[in-house]
Amino acid sequence: MVKRKKVLFIFIGLLILMGCQPGSSHDQGNNELVSYEYLPLDKTYSKTINDWLTKAKNSSGQDFHSLSLDNGEEYVYGKGYNMAKVSFTSENFEGKIESNLKATMFKGESKEEVLIKITYNTEFCCDGVTIDVTDEESN
Repeated sequence: MVKRKKVLFIFIGLLILMGCQPGSSHDQGNNELVSYEYLPLDKTYSKTINDWLTKAKNSSGQDFHSLSLDNGEEYVYGKGYNMAKVSFTSENFEGKIESNLKATMFKGESKEEVLIKITYNTEFCCDGVTIDVTDEESN
């Protein structure tokens, strides 16, 4: 009887250890949920991005523009802005999980421009991207 308890104890211990191993077969490549980076405005990108960026730069009236791609990339360009930050929220609303990205553009001088690329894991994110504008300084 004591031997069975020891074997059972060892078996349960091994199961716990196996379940606590970091990583899995699902962890491949970039496993970040959301990331963003500033991009130079004078660089050449793909035709889709270059065409969109040219139209955005030459447009009048609207200060910021966004481009969503199906591969989990979002580009945001702002004229008259000098900084941006990106935040991710996930809420359980009446049993439904809603996840959203918010890009906040910080006002700068009228001649300043900013271009950011937001990358997100399409398996877990996002139901929508909101662009917010503020006159406040980024901290």
